[in-house]
Amino acid sequence: GGFFLKTQSSASLAEPVYEHILNMILNMELKPGDRIPEVEIAKDLGISRTPVRSALKQLESEGLVTIYPNRFVKVTTFDDEMIQDLGIMRIAVDCMAVRLAIFRGSNEDFRQLSILADKCSESDFSDGKERMEHIKNDYLFHLQLSIIAKNPVLEKYQLQFLRQMEVMLSHRYADVIANKITHRMIADAIEARDEELAVKLTATHLAEFYHLKENFPFLLKNTHLL
Repeated sequence: GGFFLKTQSSASLAEPVYEHILNMILNMELKPGDRIPEVEIAKDLGISRTPVRSALKQLESEGLVTIYPNRFVKVTTFDDEMIQDLGIMRIAVDCMAVRLAIFRGSNEDFRQLSILADKCSESDFSDGKERMEHIKNDYLFHLQLSIIAKNPVLEKYQLQFLRQMEVMLSHRYADVIANKITHRMIADAIEARDEELAVKLTATHLAEFYHLKENFPFLLKNTHLL
């Protein structure tokens, strides 16, 4: 269905092309380490390669693809170390988001957060479609947290980390353990404006998720949960 795209300018095309390629990655049509078929994508969408290149540049800036000097592009491969690095940064950003959310959020904000938290606990992971749904809900919960924090810089980084996590999860979901600390528990602590508890829960939630507890115990030292 690319013919309709032809009427738009190259700049405005980059966005739908970006979404298209991102979805190919998330749906595992393109897997980590795969080459991205620029020509084919342009042909499928009935557009020139220029907006495809712009979209790939945007994906590269978010760490989702790697552009090599001899002009081919691959989907980024997330190794264990990279995943841990991502997890460490997410603890920093998410804990700050929690603090700011409690400081700046309204009761209505917190109610919305609780609704998102409940959606996260409803999925059956054996089903591929539900798994994608769960990844999406997880993403929306943490994104909402950074929106309530009302810090555009934090939101920008959070968005980037969440995108990377979304791509990583769509391929390595089996590695993910069932979290003892749920989004609901975090949302309840935020709603009660219990900053210390909310930060502890968030740090532990992420440390478990990214398997950081064993290698980086000091990350949780001042959260008194270890």
